[in-house]
This record gives sequence, C-alpha cells and structure tokens, in this order.
Amino acid sequence: MKTRARRSLHFVPGGNEKMMAKAITLPADALILDLEDAVPPGLKAGTRPIVRQWLGDLDFGGRERWVRMNPIATGLGRADLEDTIAARPDGYVIPKPRHATDVREVAQLLDALEPRHGIPSGTTRLVVIATETPEGLLNIHEIATATPRTVAISWGIEDLGAAMGLPRTRDADGRYLDIPRYARVMCAIAAAAAGVEAIDTVYTDFADLEGLRRECEDGVAMGFSGKISIHPNQIPVINAAFTPSAAELEEARELVRLFEQHMQRGIYAFTYRGQMVDAPHLARARKVITRAGG
Repeated sequence: MKTRARRSLHFVPGGNEKMMAKAITLPADALILDLEDAVPPGLKAGTRPIVRQWLGDLDFGGRERWVRMNPIATGLGRADLEDTIAARPDGYVIPKPRHATDVREVAQLLDALEPRHGIPSGTTRLVVIATETPEGLLNIHEIATATPRTVAISWGIEDLGAAMGLPRTRDADGRYLDIPRYARVMCAIAAAAAGVEAIDTVYTDFADLEGLRRECEDGVAMGFSGKISIHPNQIPVINAAFTPSAAELEEARELVRLFEQHMQRGIYAFTYRGQMVDAPHLARARKVITRAGG
C-alpha cells in the first residue's frame, strides 16, 4: 500500500484568508491550520468557525488537513475539537503536552466526538509536539505511545527555551546548543521506539535557505521523515531533502529484491556491492522506499 508522504507540513495562521488562499497553491504535503500561537487570545473563539469553514469548503488538492489546537491544559483545546471536528480534518496537532494524560484526554474527547459526527472511530489522527515543556521532554516516550491515534511526533524549542529561560539555542555557527540538540535527538529516538514518524521542527530563519537545506539533510540522517515549514519558499527545499534520489530509491528496491531472492534459499546475509548486508540493511532499504511513498 502506498504510504502518504509527510515531507512538508506547512503552518497557516487560522483566520488569515490571504495566507490560506496562498497555502492551497503550495507544494506542501500537509497544511496545519493554526488555532494556537498564531491567533491572539481574544480572537480564538471567532477563528474556530473560519477554520471549520476552510476545512469544509476549500479544495486542499489531496494535501493532509491538520488543525493545531490549543494545549488541552488551557481549557481551550476542548472547544477547538468540538468546533472543528464536524469538518473532518485528517487530525490534530497537539502542542505543549506535559505527560501522556494530556494526549489521552484529547484521544478520549475524539472517541466521544467521532460517532456524533458520523466519523469512523479512531480515524482522526494526532501529531504531538512532544518537547515544548520541560515535563514533556522528560516524558517523551510515554507521550509518544499514549494512543494509537498518534502517527507522528515532532519537537519544538521556542516554548521549551522560554520555559527554561534560555538566552539562545544556537551557537555562532548556527548549530543547536545542548538542550535543543538533546530534544531533537530524543524526538527521533522516541518516534522510532513508538513506531511513528519523526517530524523535524521549524527553521525560523526563513531567508536562509542554505541553512535550511543543511538542517534538512541532518534531519534525514537522524531518521526524520519530514519538517514543518513557516514560509512558502521553504517547502521546495524541504521536499527535495526528504525525497530519496532516484539512485537511492533504485538501490533500495534492488536490495529488497535481492533479500527476497536470498531468503527463498534460507540466506539472510550476503555480499552486496562489496560489503556484507543483513537484516539492518533490509530495514534501512525499506525505510527509503517508505520515504519515497511506497
């Protein structure tokens, strides 16, 4: 079965009609309609019906349709779900979880809301931004495994940095300092342990496309399957980085074919292009094929 690509997930501020009109023309794999940080507190209630209308009326052209809700602990997240679920988004992005209970509460609300709106049970998915609170970073494994609705976890440093009072998160050369580097590493590891995708966080210097390209390449090497974007110009760079090259894909397919042939003879390790390959090489080849969309 062909796997849905999540290379680029693009943020769209809820209620911004101009940005939404632009977003549905972009080559992003998914759009995240934001009800959280991009919407002032006094406008959140009025923005929910706008987002619901976008979901119901606009042609997303096959892109996944996500809503970033407000943190469930604020009391605003419940209304975000109740006011938008009827438009059947593909899922919700959960910000600032502190522990698995926060994620389970969202899942339980969806358990109740889906049948009311004729939505098949369990089909509304979740992407969890798991490192935006210090507690969330410490509890990332239990957060990643809190519900089978979760298809991906991501990480964030702006809110974590604010909570910890970090004066900066990168060194003079633009490389992450220890705490964001740890959060990024733990996101990749926790996603792999939970069997879900790892989505890399935003690159905030949207004018620095070369820096973005380098960070995407690092993300691929760490096992991330995609990245969140905040500017249209970032999307082609992200898509290119997270799409295996034709040569990579052909090698992966060849390796899988050879494994299938050798396994018919009871052989699970053999020489390929001058090196010994076995089960881990097969797993990596399959991941390349998955990244390419199956």
